[in-house]
Amino acid sequence: MADAPKLKDYFTDDVVRGIGDRLAKHQKSFDVDVFVQRVLVPAGQQPFVDLEFIARSQRIADGIDHVAALEPVALFDLLTRSLPPELDGTDDILNGGFSLWPYGELIARHGAAFPVEGLAAAYELTKRFTGEFAIRPILATSPDALATVASWATDPNEHVRRLASEGTRPRLPWAQRLALPVDEIIAMLTQLRADSSLYVRKSVANHLNDLAKDHPDRIIKLLADWHSEGVAETQWIVRHALRNHLKDGTPEALAIFGYKPPKVDVVDLAVTPAGVAMGESVAVDFVLRSKAPRKQLLMIDLVMGYVKANGSISPKVFKFRELTLAPKADEPATKRFDMMVRSTRKLYPGTHTLTVRVNGADLATTSFELTSD
Repeated sequence: MADAPKLKDYFTDDVVRGIGDRLAKHQKSFDVDVFVQRVLVPAGQQPFVDLEFIARSQRIADGIDHVAALEPVALFDLLTRSLPPELDGTDDILNGGFSLWPYGELIARHGAAFPVEGLAAAYELTKRFTGEFAIRPILATSPDALATVASWATDPNEHVRRLASEGTRPRLPWAQRLALPVDEIIAMLTQLRADSSLYVRKSVANHLNDLAKDHPDRIIKLLADWHSEGVAETQWIVRHALRNHLKDGTPEALAIFGYKPPKVDVVDLAVTPAGVAMGESVAVDFVLRSKAPRKQLLMIDLVMGYVKANGSISPKVFKFRELTLAPKADEPATKRFDMMVRSTRKLYPGTHTLTVRVNGADLATTSFELTSD
């Protein structure tokens, strides 16, 4: 199987020239050949082909800065005028928008000194690609920026509404962390809690997942109140936002969805075969036996205890099943796990564990041996 193309390879020579051509249509003095030469084969610098994605984007941004030779406010105006048409929906965000990544780099680079103009440029950029990285240096340094971004939560464009949430996330991956006033953030997210766009709702849920790491009690209480409103879009956000707390078995989070302390036994838990080589698979079998006189809503997770390089155990939670168990009933269950090395998971030989977790409670554990051959 051929390796997937690397992200950095999006910035081909043709893409670089295309960026120059786009800018030259809006600034007659923009010399495309000089721009391309400065980006691809600059004197005394590392060859473009050797750079990773972010470094390539920064090199392109450097080239735009140098050849356009404009003060930041005028540069933002050039960038905005040279943007392609607005996106229609969310399907094409990553199919052609990476050529706009250097635009976001330039807004982030100069926006802190010119927050009003920088935010205005990011507002237009996000309707064509995305702008969450562009606005973070502005939010980090300008006290008034959050009010502007928060006002976008009522914008008719779903990309702008998403940016209000995504750009203000405290723990946005691959970005600097932000510590913005929690009261103002919650007020903004509350406006988005039943947004019609799944694209926006995903961002709101991820933002709340971030906040719950630092303010768990407050966020779980907030989400319990939201969930009680009975709105399907809001309830989707609540469940997705609390996914880590549900995996961890946080009682207050489980209670929101009706998961009470389980009255069940896990019987006949077994992993077969008891010894398995890497690259093979194991079967997990068990029976849930009700001890309750009434039906129970159960969320079953399986926790695999992987052996690490130093011999310690690293647990990983796998979502398994949700079911309603009748009183005094038995429910058989089975699940197969492959024990293959993947790009996201290394395996080491040793005694692995398998735990059945029901409504956040670990009810039974067994083990099996993984060998290298």
